[in-house]
Amino acid sequence: MASRKKFSDLEIEKILNDFSEDDSFQDPDNNFSDDNDGENGASSCDDAADADEDDNVLEEDCTTEAADTNELWSNNVSKLHRFPFTGIEGLKKYIPGTGSSNDLRPIDVFLSFCNQDVFELIVEETNRYAHQMISKRALTRSSRMNRWKDTDTMEIKKFFGIVMFMGLVHFPRIEYYWKKDSIYFHPLIHNINMSYNRFTTLLRCWHFTDNEIPGMATDRLFKVQPLIDVIMKNVNEIYSPGEVVVVDETMIPFRGRLHFRQYNPSKSSRYGVKIYKLCTPTGFVCSFRIYCGQDPIIAGLDKSGSVVVSLGRDLLNEGRIFIIDNWYTSLPLANYLRKKRTDVCGTLRKNRKNLPQAVVNAKLKHGEIIARQANNITVLKWHDKRDVLMMSTFHDSEMIDTGKTDRQRNTVLKPTAVLDYNKWKQGIDVSDQMSTYYSPLRKSLIWYKKVAIELIFGSIVVNSQLLFNNITSQKLSLLQFTQELVRSLLDLPNELPNPTTPISNNIHFLEKIPRKEDNKIVRKRCTECYKGLKNTAGTSTASRKTKQVDTECKICEKAFCIPCFAATHTR
Repeated sequence: MASRKKFSDLEIEKILNDFSEDDSFQDPDNNFSDDNDGENGASSCDDAADADEDDNVLEEDCTTEAADTNELWSNNVSKLHRFPFTGIEGLKKYIPGTGSSNDLRPIDVFLSFCNQDVFELIVEETNRYAHQMISKRALTRSSRMNRWKDTDTMEIKKFFGIVMFMGLVHFPRIEYYWKKDSIYFHPLIHNINMSYNRFTTLLRCWHFTDNEIPGMATDRLFKVQPLIDVIMKNVNEIYSPGEVVVVDETMIPFRGRLHFRQYNPSKSSRYGVKIYKLCTPTGFVCSFRIYCGQDPIIAGLDKSGSVVVSLGRDLLNEGRIFIIDNWYTSLPLANYLRKKRTDVCGTLRKNRKNLPQAVVNAKLKHGEIIARQANNITVLKWHDKRDVLMMSTFHDSEMIDTGKTDRQRNTVLKPTAVLDYNKWKQGIDVSDQMSTYYSPLRKSLIWYKKVAIELIFGSIVVNSQLLFNNITSQKLSLLQFTQELVRSLLDLPNELPNPTTPISNNIHFLEKIPRKEDNKIVRKRCTECYKGLKNTAGTSTASRKTKQVDTECKICEKAFCIPCFAATHTR
């Protein structure tokens, strides 16, 4: 490497003097002549367009950015006018039993959302998946799948009833519901004619789509999206929300392996599947969407703004109000919704682009407010215990009396935007809270079955209860409503026999197991003999040495020898 030449102080001074005497010297890389000031200083967008092949895209982006940046924010905050609400609120479709509100039952409302289309989808895909498992997997001799029988709508309704019951009555594990131990024995499970083996087999094969459809591997939601589509279609056909709707996200707890599993420390379930919801202020879920990391983005909006528009696409142009939190709120979204005759109100992050800096950087004392307005959009900051930054397309900076006083007995004033936001934003919180009251979710379920359980036994049950109370004069709590659903789905009487009463042999009795088609006798292991040998000698010995019998109890759906039947059915 060549060494750098070092100049002495005298040589440096001589070079500088030569430069100062030469008036014609110009830097070849920087032209500072007056003739080019206008051309070079006009716009940086033109230079970017000339330097890149995608000149149209860059020029459009730069123009938009410049327009947003130069937008004038006025400190003259005037009252904004709302778009008139032209939509329809309430029932859009007839529900059997609504002719007389006294005749309407909870099951009628629930089955209007989970209608025959839902059950046919579940029956078809569950049977299909079961046959795929039998044909493609090497099953052991004792596998439950060897005894698979196709399910039907009536059995799936009974399956739904048992799952709802498990949300009402919690036992440590699923198999404990079928135990005859005095701690766990529950007469309901032993009177519905569905064994533990059959229930777990249905739960294992519970499916909503065909796994063998070409191209499904690229769709992350193909396992559950058909179910979501048919249920949300029913929701939108039956009920239309009112003037105000709320958008937010919730989490379905899940810690297993999943490409789009999310972490949100602000939620009660920090790890799980993120769900976007659009609700009414009372908690009625109108739209339900899973975040899978592949959300489409609408031109001119960011990812969060695109979520709001996609959830409420069918509700635009009718003068509604969208209530959103600071993850969604932005100026482009507010402008987009106003073009669709829709208002928006929400909290705001201070690092959003093109906000009035006089508001964002203002240092306020307790109770003070500052606001700016432009293009029918108000941005305000109010200091309570901390700064609250908000954006609204139909509020001004008006402060009203809340009817409360502070410790110094001063009247407490709050902005109308804050009061309206707090009043309406509770819709998502109410929906999430009610969905968790009697949730049958269990840790062992795979992700798409958890989503299905949250949708059917969480959101749809809550929707049904809210709609039922709105239509009828009855005001059932969620517990009472769920109890009625379980009673209807399982076809239960109002009262069951006392669990302490003896089980009558007139109901439970031994009978011959039906023969095969070729008239061969069918023999099965005695259930109780097998349990006894398994506990003393192990599974392998029990499988070989257990007594084979040709008698069974139809009610229990288990094979018994005569001594074991007498021992288990006599109290």
